[in-house]
Amino acid sequence: MGKFVFRMQTLLNLKIQLENGLKNELGRAVQELERQKDILNGLIKERDEYIDSINSKSEEGISVGKLREYNMYISYLNERAKLQKDNIKKAQLVVDNYRDKLIKAMQEKKVLEKLKEKKYEEYMKEQLKEEQKLNDEIVSFNLSHSAE
Repeated sequence: MGKFVFRMQTLLNLKIQLENGLKNELGRAVQELERQKDILNGLIKERDEYIDSINSKSEEGISVGKLREYNMYISYLNERAKLQKDNIKKAQLVVDNYRDKLIKAMQEKKVLEKLKEKKYEEYMKEQLKEEQKLNDEIVSFNLSHSAE
């Protein structure tokens, strides 16, 4: 009785390796997306703090020049936040791309695993037949020799 050998094992191993690599890449892409979101949140927080600062200082009295300075900086922060939202969209596209690739790789691996399972079942059935055939020959041999 020979050992079970799946002819496509190398391809299956390759698919497993590809899947693991894509999981790592997806993880890195998700981390980058979160980093970009953190940057945006920091910009929004800084802008909100400046707005609060303007409001409190305007109650105390603030020069028009200082008010203009604050407004320019808030406009700058708003522009940076807008650009950061674009960075987030790009990072999200990268995440989505890796997720799609990972799903496809997982499906391909699953197909090969199912095929391997099916081939193993066929192998086991064949081994059982061979074993039964051998047992029948032994019984037949013993019966023929005991009759003598």
